[in-house]
Amino acid sequence: MTISQILEDTRQAIHQAVAAENGSEQQRSAAHHAQSLANTVLLDFTANSRDLNKARSYLEEAIGIQTLDTD
Repeated sequence: MTISQILEDTRQAIHQAVAAENGSEQQRSAAHHAQSLANTVLLDFTANSRDLNKARSYLEEAIGIQTLDTD
C-alpha cells in the first residue's frame, strides 16, 4: 500500500468517525483506526513533508474525536 493510499484510508476513517454517533463504539473504532493509519505514515521514512503534514493533521483530528465528551 502506498502512502497516498494510507492517507486516503485515514481520511475515510475520520469521515466515518465524524458521521458516527458521539461516544459510540463505531466512532471510537473509526477514530482509533485513523490514528493508527496516521502513525503509520509518520513512521515511514519515505514519506515526504506534504504527506507528514497531512498525517499530523489527521492524527490530531483522530485524537480529538476520541476525546469528545458525550455529556
